[in-house]
Amino acid sequence: MDPQQSVEAGNWVALAAYMGFSFFVGFAIGFAVKTFLKIMFFLVGTILLILFVLQYNGMIEVHWAGFETVYNGIITWITPHLGGLKNFATANLSSASMAGLGLFLGLRKK
Repeated sequence: MDPQQSVEAGNWVALAAYMGFSFFVGFAIGFAVKTFLKIMFFLVGTILLILFVLQYNGMIEVHWAGFETVYNGIITWITPHLGGLKNFATANLSSASMAGLGLFLGLRKK
């Protein structure tokens, strides 16, 4: 059965079997990451907007240097972990390509 026919027929199991488990896992991770990022960006944006408004009105004093220190610490911590993810993906290139396709399709905007 053609993958497009599987989707149209609602036969997701046949599509997952055709594309492979790594594609399905990549798609699920991509969809979950997209949803998580949408929620986090909304929450962080709302909190920052509230902080800007409160500081502009003189109700609080925000020390932005502290935020910058925390941000730089997070970037320093995450950088070596992303390198390990890249090494893992290239070591398993055959399944990583299908997982990457699934991740892309899970993250794409509809």
